[in-house]
Amino acid sequence: MKKNLIFVIAVFMMGLSAISVAGIGTETNEKVNSQIICDGVEYYALLIAVERFEGMNLTEYAHYIDDDVVSIYNMLLSSGNWESSHIKLLLNENATKESIRNNITQWLDNREDQDDVVLIYFCGHGWRIPFYKRAEGHAHIVPYDASDWHYSDEVITDKELDSWLDELESNRTVVILDSCYSGRMLSLRQEGRVILTAGGKYLLCPVDESEELKHGIFTYFLLQGFNGSADKNNDSWVSAEEAFRYARFLTFRYSFFYQFPFIKLSGITPPQLPYMYDQYQGEIKLVRYT
Repeated sequence: MKKNLIFVIAVFMMGLSAISVAGIGTETNEKVNSQIICDGVEYYALLIAVERFEGMNLTEYAHYIDDDVVSIYNMLLSSGNWESSHIKLLLNENATKESIRNNITQWLDNREDQDDVVLIYFCGHGWRIPFYKRAEGHAHIVPYDASDWHYSDEVITDKELDSWLDELESNRTVVILDSCYSGRMLSLRQEGRVILTAGGKYLLCPVDESEELKHGIFTYFLLQGFNGSADKNNDSWVSAEEAFRYARFLTFRYSFFYQFPFIKLSGITPPQLPYMYDQYQGEIKLVRYT
């Protein structure tokens, strides 16, 4: 009888321990999940696309720039860590040089802090700066109010963009540039930043879009990556670095065969080889996909 009683008591105590351990485990998981979403980190994005211009017509060269930035916007909204109030979209006439500068140095700067993640995405036209103007920078992007896509005071050089980004406190800033010669925006290489460029650094610098994909080629594969395909460690997050590693080879392979033999009516078009400048220790988690 005593043995049976002892056995019952032992089983009862084990049951209490199991319930207690299960309770602690649930509480711990809830805390971890809460910290992932609410650990003091906020996410801010400035998304810029220039397909039409005030003083020139370049629509024959690109048809999906607006679509690219809207797709990035929708992707962020569908994720688990972005809020619509933290994302600003600048399209065409709203993407003047002054507007881009003010939205970085004022709208973003007034909201973010050193613990926050900042994303700046630009899709549009860009080009290299002539060697004799190298003191002004290495490459540039073209805002809506530029009258020419070649270098002038109307474009945004890598040095200018860098000086605007210097106004931000964030130690986790991601800049994505889907534009020709974006890999030569060398001045953007600063500590705490990850720069993803559709164009190469010295070779294969031009970029292209695809009628088949109906996107810029680099942006198309980035979107795939951010939707979960790039999550190599299966933590439900896609970092900027993971997205780039996923999209880089796919962009090169697709553009190689899409543009082969690299000759179009507009001239010779080489394949794309995206480039990354990673000046952040670790990885910047950008999208918590569902």
